[in-house]
Amino acid sequence: GIILCGGKSSRMQTNKALLKLGEKTIIEIILDEMKKVFSRIILSANKAEELLFLNLPIVKDTFKSSGPLDGIYSALKSSDTDKNFMTTCDLPLINSDIIEHLLNIDSKKDIIIPVVNSKPERLIGVYKKSVINIIEKIFKTSETDQTIKRSVYDLHRLAEVECIEINNISIFNESLFLNMNTPEDYEKVKSIYPVL
Repeated sequence: GIILCGGKSSRMQTNKALLKLGEKTIIEIILDEMKKVFSRIILSANKAEELLFLNLPIVKDTFKSSGPLDGIYSALKSSDTDKNFMTTCDLPLINSDIIEHLLNIDSKKDIIIPVVNSKPERLIGVYKKSVINIIEKIFKTSETDQTIKRSVYDLHRLAEVECIEINNISIFNESLFLNMNTPEDYEKVKSIYPVL
């Protein structure tokens, strides 16, 4: 299991991983769900000192200023397994049922992501180690090709991606995919948690 904690949180103006819902921080709440599924969890974060209290492996970005793509790359390089589940602190209400559903999908593709209301959720899903080579090509090509932006979108354009529509499955709840980027989003999440 991998949690991407490296965002700049520019709209939130504070590290969203350390915001609280009740007595726990968001990163602790996500970890509680991840620990139900995974024996090993890696944090991808550049401000490692803020997360040392979790006593987990913390991986810093290999390249600087390359956003979530760099976090994905660096975490996958540090992983011991071919198949890795990845999520982000932007999705504080994600639960172990959805994680297991995505992990159990039988697919040979590089990446498996959920689609919610016709919108691909690109920063949550199952990423295979094969993605490392594709990201390295993106970084290399971006040095000479201005159309390559070192984005997760570029990765999904070049990799084989299995998109799973999950609105109709019994464990689906729209609140699970509530994306938290602003103080207003945080207030909305607080109004929902823990009643899901």
